[in-house]
Amino acid sequence: MFKFELDSVLSLKEKLEDAKKRELGLANRHKEQLEFKKNTLIEEHQVVYSQIKTNSSKQVNIREVKVLNQYSTYVNQQIKQTEVRINNARKVVEKKRDELLSAVKERQILDNLKEIKLEQYREETKKIEQLLLDETVSYKYGVLKKGDE
Repeated sequence: MFKFELDSVLSLKEKLEDAKKRELGLANRHKEQLEFKKNTLIEEHQVVYSQIKTNSSKQVNIREVKVLNQYSTYVNQQIKQTEVRINNARKVVEKKRDELLSAVKERQILDNLKEIKLEQYREETKKIEQLLLDETVSYKYGVLKKGDE
């Protein structure tokens, strides 16, 4: 019966790989949420801009235009801050992707080693079976030859 000496290490590497997959998924989800927030802010900024435009063609209420301009500036700042956070999130995603690739490579190395060891085991088992078969045939041949004498 074949037993790979490093099965416990292989199992640990598989668990590590799964953890890295989860981490990458969470990092991707966070980045997507930030991108959604940015898109929402952009849409909100466009609405404010159209309100400013509409108000400028109507009778001018300076206080309202001033408030809308301040809010527009605030939304622009939020967009810029979100872009910075998105860039940071992209870096985190890239780092998590690299960590996952490294974990996958480590596991694949052990998988390949396990396959090599399994093939060696099969070859050794075949040799042993062949030796036993040869011994059995030789013994029977010897017994039959003695019986003929």
